[in-house]
Amino acid sequence: MFDVMQDDEGVIMRNGDLVLDGGIDGIAQQCEIRIGMSRAEWWLDESIGLPWFFGIMGTKLPASTVAKMVVAEGSKTAGVSGIITTSTAFVGGRLSVFYNVKVGADTKEASL
Repeated sequence: MFDVMQDDEGVIMRNGDLVLDGGIDGIAQQCEIRIGMSRAEWWLDESIGLPWFFGIMGTKLPASTVAKMVVAEGSKTAGVSGIITTSTAFVGGRLSVFYNVKVGADTKEASL
């Protein structure tokens, strides 16, 4: 799940494989993918992701609890030094989460 349209050549070819260059765009994107993925969706590592269907949306967890889950899961991404949620809300059955991904001194805004 790579976005080959990243700025500053965020995806590079190494030994015949597409890999991220380790810049903030690539790391933030990996964090977004990890948070947005349903737990057990990726068969190579079933621990990655959040329990979106049955755990979050199915039980209608409070937005503040979901924000804590996003921070905990996103912080497991390699290269991420911190996650700060800026806004979380359930509106009309839809969840919106806005957060900042910190990589060293740099910050990149992301959302679900």
